[in-house]
Amino acid sequence: MKLNFSVLVALKDRGYNILRSTSYLSDVNPTWIPDYVDVTRFFELDTEEIAKISGPLVGKHFLLIDDALANNSDEELIGEVFIHDEVIG
Repeated sequence: MKLNFSVLVALKDRGYNILRSTSYLSDVNPTWIPDYVDVTRFFELDTEEIAKISGPLVGKHFLLIDDALANNSDEELIGEVFIHDEVIG
């Protein structure tokens, strides 16, 4: 499903707070998977821990749903959201 504002709002309503991806950062159509993380704990990670779970151009990267809704236009949101257990929309 194409990533857009309505999908983000629906995911947030279902309790998700991030999208994670292992697509290359340079990918023009990354695949996102909805997830929930303890954001407070996530931001407490030190630089070494962050480096272990992400990397330049490859590895895991994250999109905070609240941040995406507050700071992006629909046109700036790229990629497809993989929803494996429910229909959004």
